[in-house]
Amino acid sequence: MQSIPVLSVDLTSDITNQKSSVINLMAKASQVYLTNVKSFFDDVMAHEQEMETDMLPDIALPHAKSTAVNTPFIVVGKYIDGIVWNNDNKVKLVILIGAPEHANKEHLSIIAKLASNLADDDFIQDLLNSDIQIVANKIRGLYE
Repeated sequence: MQSIPVLSVDLTSDITNQKSSVINLMAKASQVYLTNVKSFFDDVMAHEQEMETDMLPDIALPHAKSTAVNTPFIVVGKYIDGIVWNNDNKVKLVILIGAPEHANKEHLSIIAKLASNLADDDFIQDLLNSDIQIVANKIRGLYE
């Protein structure tokens, strides 16, 4: 698998009141890998309507395959007080994955690699206890 760019964003209390605000900020941070930020944002939000992405305690994995994505990427953001995601569930770490529309195998490989590591409670605790740059480096290391 090719190396996947991993970006980090700072999440603060003034943007964490809605998951759409967080996803929008993360989409904007990844604009170098996109042809259209709004289109990608819309695709992620459409996927959020289809499927809840906060299946792990404290972690949300919003993602989308989109015609607006040029290069697969990951963006991480962390807010220790928690962001209300679905059903009043609060998440502390958001990992946004973007993949090109035609990247079926690659998209699944990115998610599978991340999911297998997130099955490890020690790995999750390490991410939750680290600052955002260390989180980005640890996730980047999975794809190198």
